[in-house]
Amino acid sequence: MNLLNTILVGLKEVWTHKFRSVLTMLGIILGVASLVGMAAVIKGMENGMKEAMIAMGGADKVLLQEEDVPSHQQHLADQAPGRTMVDVEALRRSAPLLRVVSPEMRVSGVVVTRGEKMAMPSELCGVWPAVIDMNLHTLAHGRFFTELDEENAHAVCVIGTGIRDELFGAPEDIGREIIPIGELVNLNGQPFTIVGMFAHYESEQEKKLRELARSKPPETRAGPPRRRGFGRGNWAFWHKNYTMYIPLNTAWIRFRAASGLDNIPDPRLSDIDLKVESIERVDVALQQARNVLMMTHRGIEDFSFRTQENNLESINKQIRNARLSGGFIAAISLLVGDRDREHHARKYQRAHPRDWNLQGRRRQRRGHLRPDSHRERRHRAVGRRVGRGGVVRPGGDPCRDQPVGQCAPHHASRHGHRRGFQRPGRRLGRPVPGTSSKAARLNPIQALRNE
Repeated sequence: MNLLNTILVGLKEVWTHKFRSVLTMLGIILGVASLVGMAAVIKGMENGMKEAMIAMGGADKVLLQEEDVPSHQQHLADQAPGRTMVDVEALRRSAPLLRVVSPEMRVSGVVVTRGEKMAMPSELCGVWPAVIDMNLHTLAHGRFFTELDEENAHAVCVIGTGIRDELFGAPEDIGREIIPIGELVNLNGQPFTIVGMFAHYESEQEKKLRELARSKPPETRAGPPRRRGFGRGNWAFWHKNYTMYIPLNTAWIRFRAASGLDNIPDPRLSDIDLKVESIERVDVALQQARNVLMMTHRGIEDFSFRTQENNLESINKQIRNARLSGGFIAAISLLVGDRDREHHARKYQRAHPRDWNLQGRRRQRRGHLRPDSHRERRHRAVGRRVGRGGVVRPGGDPCRDQPVGQCAPHHASRHGHRRGFQRPGRRLGRPVPGTSSKAARLNPIQALRNE
């Protein structure tokens, strides 16, 4: 049989069994589509997580976190100093493997207002200029803080584009970009001057969507504008666009004065971020930092380090789990079509479902299935001996000239020599011995035709 005949026979069988063919093709199509879709989703998730990690400072960033004192130092818990500027100065002097040391003093519960408009910054911190290198910010307009601003605690601030859009209007709504350098905004009623603004941060997907929307003509809206929900896209880029920085000394004097003791502002810092010289020497750099902090904290270990390796492990674990689940779903969908064909062929031969797996195990163990069972041969012998009132042709095998699957010898009763065989219709619904082996010996094309 050449290739053309094979194709014609296959098309003929597909056309003959339309419903079964549609089910088989549907299973294969769904399996391939789910496999490709899951691969695309996993790749997009991986790219998004890596973009977020880079946007928040990169793989060489280390966070100095405050921790509870260990159990063997519980009696010294009230003497734990926390993270202060003493730690920052000591790390800058005595830890040469640390490239950048950036202190942060976070201010919470602050609302930024301008006239009747207001905005809630995702992060309002008093910082040093080192925060630009630490968090990979890009200053698009204006300037950052100077030593004079830090020394005199000037009321100046640098904002992100998200706060600009909330207070002054977005470029998409106004038609032009507003640069609010020199404008005044109020932080809980205290006036601050905007001296700088960061660049707009967005992912590659958001950038392409924005450029595509800009190339299209504006759509006419009928009715009030509708919100799509509370989604913010990539969290890291949204966080950076709604960031607001003020000088560290300004945050300490203007917002921490009421939280200290004896009319002295609270000197503790919210964060101390570190950047190492080389990723390959992270362990050595952290050991240097730990030795310095143990000296400044007088032996009280109330701190810990969190590196980006923890985030990388979490990202890799999520990607691995998503790949496993996607492959499992695709494998199930692909197996539906082949199992459906086998089910129809064996169901036509009236083999009991419990015999299907047993039949497959026999095929694997022996490479073939033995002929009809002893029970079926015994039934045929009884049919030859019992001639009266039965359905067996005299002197012959009842299944010799019948097509495969069309002959179903029946059980003879105890008084079969008087009554003959039972009526054929009384046992047509029961499994017939030996039919499972018949279904296994069928050619696939023959099985489809008998179906």
